[in-house]
Amino acid sequence: MIQTNENDSDIPDIIRMIHDSPYRIVLAITGGGTESIGELLRYGRGSDTILEAIVPYSKESLDNFIGKEPLRYASTDTARDMAMSAYRHALYLNSMAEKNNHENLIGIGVTCKLARITNERQGRQHEIQFASQSYLKTTSSSLFFKENTSREEQEKIATEFIIENIASICNPDEKLQYSMLKKEMLKELIKDEAEAELPLAELLLKTLENINSEKNVQPLKIDLGINDNEPRIIFSGSFNPCHTKHIEMAKIAADKYKEPVNFEISLANVDKPPIDYISLKKRINSLLKYREGKYMGNIFLTNSPLFAEKAILFPNSIFLIGTDTLNRLFNEKYYRNGEDKQSLLKHFHKYNIRFMVFRRNNADIDMDMEIPDICDLVPLDRYADDGTSSTMIRKKRREKCSDHVI
Repeated sequence: MIQTNENDSDIPDIIRMIHDSPYRIVLAITGGGTESIGELLRYGRGSDTILEAIVPYSKESLDNFIGKEPLRYASTDTARDMAMSAYRHALYLNSMAEKNNHENLIGIGVTCKLARITNERQGRQHEIQFASQSYLKTTSSSLFFKENTSREEQEKIATEFIIENIASICNPDEKLQYSMLKKEMLKELIKDEAEAELPLAELLLKTLENINSEKNVQPLKIDLGINDNEPRIIFSGSFNPCHTKHIEMAKIAADKYKEPVNFEISLANVDKPPIDYISLKKRINSLLKYREGKYMGNIFLTNSPLFAEKAILFPNSIFLIGTDTLNRLFNEKYYRNGEDKQSLLKHFHKYNIRFMVFRRNNADIDMDMEIPDICDLVPLDRYADDGTSSTMIRKKRREKCSDHVI
């Protein structure tokens, strides 16, 4: 067991332990904690572990690195997005090696909001968000500082925190004592993780390897005991989380077609990074809350973000969508290479696909759109959207959890 203390740091021993492990890492850090990169390379043998260290420091650089503009730059969601992008880059670098082993690759994402030397806003929360992504696991560690800790103190703790978290991932059997983290400086420390079984790990691997390639793999079914060998009603979405209006839509469809509704989540998304295991676990659990409902079918996981691809995986199906998705469906931004509206409609007819469209608040149907005959609009007196959204629910949850203290 390696124990650490303030006066006699064992960081060199911890780093040597990291380099003795078989893992190889792409490390991405922004907003603070970059001194950890120098520490990881200071004692030699850094190339045994570090494939690449990236500092996407500006807003534009970080947006480009994760493939979107995050709601909050210092958040566990952003750290996990960074870890996923780093893991994907590790897979790319590993593919060029003579001997490659994707099971030993780790993507690390760290985003920090530390004290400012000048112009510090009163009450501004200082935090370190650490996340990792590997073949079988996603982890996150969130550290929040109490007020009146200096930038120098926070940078030192950030360096030690990052290195210790990496060590615990590379050497899970080695118990590290976090005594170097001064408790009087800390407001809260939160940890989370999710592991994947091999079929899901392989689906994520194929998703990362085939992004933008239009290469689909067979759906992975989470079987809820519904006898539905050929699912006919599909509700595709991110379900982050699933909420009451999703369920109302499912009930309406199940009642109309006298069949259960199957839910589909694509790990790949046209506008966002792939879904990590922690986020996926939460999304699936939000669906499982309703598993006893007669309207509830099975859950399918895919790597197919476009409905043209979903049509191939689920032929002869009716997809439930909102008016916002209808507008995107026939937006050329979301067409496959060489595709236009007419060829897309022909594709849907080939696979016998229809769409059940629910009107959404603040998402009117494009006035220039001629609604195709494969789309059935649900009457307003049958379904009325009240503005409930997954984004709104996540925002309220963040606000509710902002006052925890250890």
